[in-house]
Amino acid sequence: MTRRRGDTLHVISNVFFGIALGLAGYYSLTSGIGWMQQRKLDDAAAPLGAIGAGSPQEYVSPSSETGPVLDFDGWDSEDRAYWDGLGADGVFGRLVIERTDTDVIVVKGTTRSALQKGPGWIEWTSLPGPEGTCGIAGHRTTYLAPFRSVDQLVPGDTIDLYSPYRRYRYEVEQSVEVTPDRSDVLGDVGYPRLGLSACHPPYSARYRLVVLARLVEVRRLTDTPEIP
Repeated sequence: MTRRRGDTLHVISNVFFGIALGLAGYYSLTSGIGWMQQRKLDDAAAPLGAIGAGSPQEYVSPSSETGPVLDFDGWDSEDRAYWDGLGADGVFGRLVIERTDTDVIVVKGTTRSALQKGPGWIEWTSLPGPEGTCGIAGHRTTYLAPFRSVDQLVPGDTIDLYSPYRRYRYEVEQSVEVTPDRSDVLGDVGYPRLGLSACHPPYSARYRLVVLARLVEVRRLTDTPEIP
């Protein structure tokens, strides 16, 4: 009986070891795919100023710290026109979050293929701009897990979203945990804001953790690309 029990435990341990090994291999594989996809996006974004390779803060600065805090002058003909002209999975912008050491390119759309490349703009939400809530979804456990640490964000933390023409700075107000059907959490609240959405808890799709941040600053960038 003792030997049979020992054999059973041995089999069970081997099964769990195999599962653990398989999961480790899977997450390593998806991380590799995510890394390659981000490198391709970097190449595609190279002509787009602040969205291009490298941290935007290293070489891009607002053109004037004394200008309007929310500078939307020319927004329709620049940012809106750029985003409206993007195809599926196109380079939407660059997201930089100092608190979580996040610096990642965002794509247009939230299809499976899009989210394998990076966080994706939720197309039924508003564009970053003078009104509405801009929603961006991302993975927490696979494909480089760009939103792995969104649960660490606290009120007052800043989130920067770069278009080819502007830096949009948001300040975290709150984080909410909702069921996946709660699309209303990304609805209009009367002022422009950003919502970062990710599955919660990690390794589960039971809930969504949504970080909500208010737009506090929009600055035109010093060097902006000429996009046809």
